[in-house]
Amino acid sequence: MSDRATISSAVEADLMQLVALHRLLDFAISQSLEGNADDRILEGIVILTRMIGRKVRCVTSKLLDGESSCCD
Repeated sequence: MSDRATISSAVEADLMQLVALHRLLDFAISQSLEGNADDRILEGIVILTRMIGRKVRCVTSKLLDGESSCCD
């Protein structure tokens, strides 16, 4: 018997989006640290940070409250 939890394909897609957003944030921060920071990169870092926060809250809500929660 396995205690492994299963997740829906919607939650799986949300998690994959979260990973992709994190990779974009990592790239933007590395560009900034290399001295390639202009206003667009800094704005992108802020936007990505907010998007990741929203997505984390959404996925957490889906996992804790059930699949009825909606993520955008």
